Amino acid sequence: MNLSEYNDKKIIVYLKDGSTFAGFGTHNSLEYSYGEFGIKSECLQICDYLIREDEIERVEIIDAPPSIRSTEEEMAMIFSVRRSFSEHLHRWEDNELPDKYDHNCFEYSAQPTRKEFESALAFQKERGDKFIKLEGCSPLVNDFGLETGITLTMQLFGNADDWHVNDEIIIKEPEYKDIIAIELKHFGQMYGEDFTVRNADELFEFLDFRGAYIDGKLVGSYYFYSSNGFTCIDGLIVDKDYRNRYVATTLLKHAVNEVAGDVVFLHADEDDTPKEMYEKLGFREVDRLYEYLATDITSII
Repeated sequence: MNLSEYNDKKIIVYLKDGSTFAGFGTHNSLEYSYGEFGIKSECLQICDYLIREDEIERVEIIDAPPSIRSTEEEMAMIFSVRRSFSEHLHRWEDNELPDKYDHNCFEYSAQPTRKEFESALAFQKERGDKFIKLEGCSPLVNDFGLETGITLTMQLFGNADDWHVNDEIIIKEPEYKDIIAIELKHFGQMYGEDFTVRNADELFEFLDFRGAYIDGKLVGSYYFYSSNGFTCIDGLIVDKDYRNRYVATTLLKHAVNEVAGDVVFLHADEDDTPKEMYEKLGFREVDRLYEYLATDITSII
């Protein structure tokens, strides 16, 4: 098996013990593995997982199904308009929520030039925005000093039959007032009450929500979007006071069963703990979005 051909590719590694790992692979030669880790074997590394060659049954290269990206773009177009900006940049623009950088950003198709970046910066300043965000499906060579983040698209491989749930929970369409209350509790102080309410208003108007109730209280929620046999689950939130009670898995199991037959996917921050929960449930990375952000453009020279 030539492990070097999987370097920097999205892969699923099937181990001889029946377990799997998925993500972007890094090839570690025998010399590197021994010198760095004391392992006398050629290895593949996915995130923090080091996989020896003799543990591997097979490796598959995976790509995001085109329909996943088109479904995500359809959902984005509910809120934003996509316009051509320059040779390598497109502008996503939402005038209803001008202070939400996820809906007001520049999508790059290739490395933007310094001139393109300066034009984008000038555009933001003219709009009165305090931030700038660039996003694309491959990393930038020059990030212009912006803060870097990665959002993973994770697809469910398998089903939710054996997921643990909380039988106390009733899943139903949540009331608007309950959504506003839980959003304010968890995001109001961080983003400000005005923005939190306006953002929740727009999501509640255009997307389908489901809520988890215990004794009549909303303790968790998510929203979803379905198109052409693909369903994106997003915005999963669990009340801080009800964590470690299987609220998230109960909600996710309901979501998967409700759209049975669809390809189900969701988003996760590469550095956040929820990603580990999703992996245990059978979600595997199939795509990633590279994001470059400055929340205060006055700091950019």
